Amino acid sequence: MADARALIDARRLVLGAAVGMTVAQVRIFIESLRLSGYGGPVVMLVGPFDRRLAAYLRQNGVTPRPVWYVRRLHGPIHAYRYELFARCLREQAAGFDEVLISDVRDVVFQAHPFAAMLSQDCHFCLEGAAKTIGNEPTNMLYMRLFLSPAQVEALAPHRISCCGVLLGGMPAVSAYLERMTAYLAAVPLKVRRKIGADTAFHNLMAHVTHEVPGTIVENNVVVATMGIEPGYVYVVGPDGRICTRGGHLPAILHQYDRIPEIRAAVEARFP
Repeated sequence: MADARALIDARRLVLGAAVGMTVAQVRIFIESLRLSGYGGPVVMLVGPFDRRLAAYLRQNGVTPRPVWYVRRLHGPIHAYRYELFARCLREQAAGFDEVLISDVRDVVFQAHPFAAMLSQDCHFCLEGAAKTIGNEPTNMLYMRLFLSPAQVEALAPHRISCCGVLLGGMPAVSAYLERMTAYLAAVPLKVRRKIGADTAFHNLMAHVTHEVPGTIVENNVVVATMGIEPGYVYVVGPDGRICTRGGHLPAILHQYDRIPEIRAAVEARFP
């Protein structure tokens, strides 16, 4: 069983961006991912001078991928990373069957992330149901900045899909990254330097254009995105892992640091 899982994991890939981060900001992501049972490749974007972080990653079986990045030339790393991820997948298109791209600093794994996949589509994971794109001010700011009025109007009634964690089969994720890269490249650099372009184009693909194979996934099923979810939805179990009050264990927690008691429980598991 373990040998079979190792063979399958070898055909999977986890991609993250930790440019300019410290070991302390990355450690829980890496340790929890390995504790989840995932034994496959992990590639982490790092800055050319992030030597201590790169050494830590190598010690933990992660491949650091140094990248040259200047915000005034490339825009925020949160958006530019998609171009770098797309480049990475183009180089290794035949090497992997499934891919997870993820934020790093505020993500923790509770179970094997790929075991939670529902299909080979891109998993467009929703945030909490309390807000829509149209009534959440920050998201509306992003949409108006980067999208046409007609696109903003079409998106307004929909729930927010968080672009911080996305997984799926290699063809679907590759298509997503290529489209995201094309959208970003079409934005004038002066505008692209502002934050939010990735969120805008991610939700456009998820809810309006449907131009890549995608499945909308309810919050707390595969990923628990906690930013706008009430804290009472979650319960800390005796083993320190976080379940919903209905007893479901999300494989991935995102924005766990937004809820103090959840953050404390996560940090207690990874002292």
